[in-house]
Amino acid sequence: MVAAVAAAVVAGHAVAADELALRDVLADHATLIGEAWVHEYVRDLKTQHRAPVGAWPGTMSEARRRVVTHLAVGLDPPRLNALARVANLAARRGWREVCEPDPET
Repeated sequence: MVAAVAAAVVAGHAVAADELALRDVLADHATLIGEAWVHEYVRDLKTQHRAPVGAWPGTMSEARRRVVTHLAVGLDPPRLNALARVANLAARRGWREVCEPDPET
């Protein structure tokens, strides 16, 4: 396949296929960052003898910090925000799998 030379249109811009592959890899890594985040959070709660209850407590600021910390690449602010959303959504999905409903709502 001539993926390295091919181009695709993304958000109205021509982007080389290798750049698209990098974007996919970064999004995949952001998903893994979010999944690790929720596992870490739940583990910390369990060591404190607390249960995961209610809505996901993570914030976008935390997600951005985790993405910047774990990805060793320079990211422009829009791309950082997009990857932080990916990480935060992955963490929320993981949280919903293990959390208990909030009895006060």
